[in-house]
Amino acid sequence: ARYKVYIIDEVHMLSDKAFNALLKTLEEPPEHVKFIFATTEIRKVPVTVLSRCQRFDLRRIAAGELAAYFEKIAAAEGAKVTPGAMAMIARAADGSARDGLSLLDQAIALSHGEIDAGLVRDMLGLADRTQLIDLYDDVLRGKAAEALQRLNSMHQAGADPAIVLQDMLELTHWLTRAKISPD
Repeated sequence: ARYKVYIIDEVHMLSDKAFNALLKTLEEPPEHVKFIFATTEIRKVPVTVLSRCQRFDLRRIAAGELAAYFEKIAAAEGAKVTPGAMAMIARAADGSARDGLSLLDQAIALSHGEIDAGLVRDMLGLADRTQLIDLYDDVLRGKAAEALQRLNSMHQAGADPAIVLQDMLELTHWLTRAKISPD
């Protein structure tokens, strides 16, 4: 091969001494060597290293695009997925095709025929939307005892409390946007 490619994943985890050693190679790289650095925390990579690199920032993929992509894959795999279940998987992927494909694969493995919203909700530890809205209502009305009891019953049914809180934050964000801009 004409090139030797070195991929350093999670490059932000390198020590200062490792970055200094790498810097020497980056200043005068051999013609046949290419480096690819991958990181989720670009701020931890020294500016001296960044200034010697081309940078490509990967963006999140919209949930609708992910759902359409996952539908093609599910069809190729012969899996039947309801639109509600597919929307949940796409939303849980949070813009990552790789994470969404892992979730879809897990759902296919767990299913016995059609993958529906209930199966995905249980698999992801999500709360039922009506229970979430009731919990939100309890919190807004200051009914602490009822809210804690409802959250406990949701947890006993398999909902992850951290995900319930995340869903409540998303609901708050959506309601705020709807109030400010009803259209």
